[in-house]
Amino acid sequence: MGYSTHRSIFFGVKRWFGPAAAGRAFRLTLWLSAALLLFSCDRKSNPTSARPDPEPEICGAEQWGEDTGGWYAYTHDCHPYQGEHFTVYSDGSSQAAREQLAGLAEEKFDHLVPEFLVQDIVEELDFTEGYTYYIYADQNHDPVRAMGYRNGFFIGAIDCQTVPYYYTRDPWWYGCIIQHELTHVFQFTLTGCPSNAACPYWLGVWFREGQAVYMSGGGPGIRITSLSEFRRWWEDEDHINPIGIHRWTDFPDPDRGGEYYPMFGLAYAYLIDRARGHGAGMADMRNLFQLMKEGQGFFEAFEQALGMSVAEYQENFYAMMETYLSRTGGDGPGDLAGKMARFEGIR
Repeated sequence: MGYSTHRSIFFGVKRWFGPAAAGRAFRLTLWLSAALLLFSCDRKSNPTSARPDPEPEICGAEQWGEDTGGWYAYTHDCHPYQGEHFTVYSDGSSQAAREQLAGLAEEKFDHLVPEFLVQDIVEELDFTEGYTYYIYADQNHDPVRAMGYRNGFFIGAIDCQTVPYYYTRDPWWYGCIIQHELTHVFQFTLTGCPSNAACPYWLGVWFREGQAVYMSGGGPGIRITSLSEFRRWWEDEDHINPIGIHRWTDFPDPDRGGEYYPMFGLAYAYLIDRARGHGAGMADMRNLFQLMKEGQGFFEAFEQALGMSVAEYQENFYAMMETYLSRTGGDGPGDLAGKMARFEGIR
């Protein structure tokens, strides 16, 4: 109620009832105005009183709170979707999107179990009664990150808001990300590592990311497969030997860490290639994991399981890749920049 309204009431009363009555009316008008203003301010200061629905629930971190050491202990909306091997938490993803994500993860799980030569998921992957892997479907955080841990992984939600169409713009790549992060979960479990924070001498970065790139289902689309790509990558003076990346702090520029992933994938592909590469198989990799589970460090377990030291691989890496890629026969131009860009935000 503004000043013009007060003025209109005052002069209207004065005309019909005289000055005294007009004064009483003016004071009454001011009192009613103050009461209305107080009521209005109360509504604004306590907006929940005007809402018929309660505030949404907010629940604290679940398994990932311990997994991430608190770095990514995001809250969730208290409505997880539980499937056979995965429970999907989120900060707001729809139940339909969570169910769809759980289904995609189940498909990747079914693919990786035989790839890793797992015969008994209870004994080898610790799937005791009531236990599931978690997935945190990130709908609103910025930037969106994909990260794998001992008990599960983070990924952008299918109906992600901060990156619209995160899933629909490239469903194939979204599936690769799921399989990449799930590979890390298998690595943690099969090496007997309770969480990343508890394993300071865990798998070297180049190896664990290389295996995840290779196992994610992508071939030429996400790893270096030709001599021309390899040479272009190596000629960048800011790049260092990829086998020298053992810890996250070893990257010369953390902001360009994604540029190493296609090379990590090549490094692992060479080790596992029985026809033209080093000739190791998944049984050798499982042996490496078992040796680490029994207490050996990565360098010792790698040499014992694969018959070559990490130092030897690093020293001869360039010559080995030149010979290896010459044998493979693939020397197309490739999209090296596109490969490297895909891995931003993936760990």
